[in-house]
Amino acid sequence: MALLELANLTLRTPEGGSPVARILAQMPDPMRPDLPSLLFVIVLLVVLFLYLRVVFFQPITKVMEDRDRDLNAGSDAKAQAAAKLEARQKDYQARLKELRAQAFEARKALSDAATREKQRLLDEARTKAQAERQSAVASLKAQQAAARQNLLAQVDALAEAMAQTLLKQA
Repeated sequence: MALLELANLTLRTPEGGSPVARILAQMPDPMRPDLPSLLFVIVLLVVLFLYLRVVFFQPITKVMEDRDRDLNAGSDAKAQAAAKLEARQKDYQARLKELRAQAFEARKALSDAATREKQRLLDEARTKAQAERQSAVASLKAQQAAARQNLLAQVDALAEAMAQTLLKQA
């Protein structure tokens, strides 16, 4: 209630020499700018700004810069790891290609060796078959010659037997 009376007093013009009237008379007019008060408020605002900047904003800015630096370092580490992984994959692909080529060459060499062995066995079998054929042909020729001589001997014997039979009959 006392505040309300004080507010009502300020709205009225002071009359007489009462202590309230003297206090109100000493107070500046609120509509007229008071330069020293205005400068004091500006100085207070500047001091508050500098204090907040040093005490509040600088640590926050430092934390944000540290966070950005850590994020960039993390992304750099990630990029380096990705580059390493890519290099390893290329190396593994090259090794795999080289090993496949070696396996192909080994398979080709084994196939060539198997083909040569097969050809050697076939040649050996042909040679044996040729030798057996030649011995069989020689044996057949010998049998043919023996059979011819046997036949000639039989023909001679038969001719003689016929000649004797015909002579006996004549």
